[in-house]
Amino acid sequence: MYSVDELKKQNEDISELCDVLSVLIGHRSLHNNSYVCELMARFREKVWMHLVFEDNTIYAELTRHNDKSVSDTARAFHDSAREIRRCFSHYVRHWCGPAVDDADHDALLKESSELFRLVKERIHYENAHMFPLIEKQQ
Repeated sequence: MYSVDELKKQNEDISELCDVLSVLIGHRSLHNNSYVCELMARFREKVWMHLVFEDNTIYAELTRHNDKSVSDTARAFHDSAREIRRCFSHYVRHWCGPAVDDADHDALLKESSELFRLVKERIHYENAHMFPLIEKQQ
């Protein structure tokens, strides 16, 4: 089982990758750069692993908590991952395969920005609400 400190570190890594990728994807000339693609693959893996660890660790326990407000908060946080998974699945199918054409730059930029925004909002919520809730229960 992952500790809160490990989950916080994962969030920090994911957030930093969001920041770097946001800048890199803004450059049309870097769409198909092998290093950018490698960073995107690392980002995707870190986000997926974090979501899996959330599901199988502390939050699973909190959804069964005796206090309804605690279990409802944990369940709502868990359910919010669906939107990120949906966006990520579409994003990966659409942008992480064949080379991106320069004509698709605006669409790539828009979808990337949306994905990064969702991920960063979730990280902020987890840091501000979920971690304190977990620490209070320990």
